[in-house]
Amino acid sequence: DWEIERSLPHGHVAAVWAQAGALGLGGLMGPRCRRRDIALALVVARVCRPASKLATTRWWQTTTLAPDLGVGDASTDDVYAAMDWLVERQEAIEGRLARRHLGDGDLVLYDLSSSWVEGSHCSLAARGYSRDGKTGRAQIEYGLMCDAAGRPIAVEVFAGNTADPTAFISAVEVVRTRFGLGQVVMVGDRGMITSARIEAIRALGGLGWITSLRAPAIRALAEGGALQLSLFDEANLAEITGHPDYPGERLVACRNPALATERARK
Repeated sequence: DWEIERSLPHGHVAAVWAQAGALGLGGLMGPRCRRRDIALALVVARVCRPASKLATTRWWQTTTLAPDLGVGDASTDDVYAAMDWLVERQEAIEGRLARRHLGDGDLVLYDLSSSWVEGSHCSLAARGYSRDGKTGRAQIEYGLMCDAAGRPIAVEVFAGNTADPTAFISAVEVVRTRFGLGQVVMVGDRGMITSARIEAIRALGGLGWITSLRAPAIRALAEGGALQLSLFDEANLAEITGHPDYPGERLVACRNPALATERARK
């Protein structure tokens, strides 16, 4: 006869841990040590059950993750110490990711987001354009750089009142100086890659860009006759080259009939 004395959930944490091993995540973080094991356990926990640091240390006790990685006795102080250990290695980790996923001529995707913060001791907290609808609240901003497949390569935190173009220039510097890439194409939205930023990119040389035009620029193309609805009679995409306002650039226009109907309704 058998009597079950203790049974811990195993499959979900084992699957994530196995995938982390297949990706070489542990080696990417740094040499094997207790703090690296705690950091790796935090990543697994973030995938399986995102929660606060205190809740995470309690949760992994209810799975086989704690004994497998030897973090069963880890306190919240140990967790924060592991995060400090990890951030000291951020540049080295990002460099390894860049060498793995980026090369000359590749696309580099970049965008900026924000999160509001509580408290009064964050030196980066400031009021700015809130992307999560928390107007009038202090926030921080963070820029994420990815490869063409959307794999994160690098992240940088900014003060909450940092403008998109300022963050973008910082990303360009990371690509050129830290990653040593001289021939890449930066991809960003219309608020980030402005006309002034394009001129700066041209001055640097070796960098291309993909962005979108603002509404006034699109309207000027339509009123000037370069952009006509007849272009979309047979396909929903149209290409415009050689326009005097955009020398050396290629414009691609897309017409979405469903969106046009919705905008007409409004």
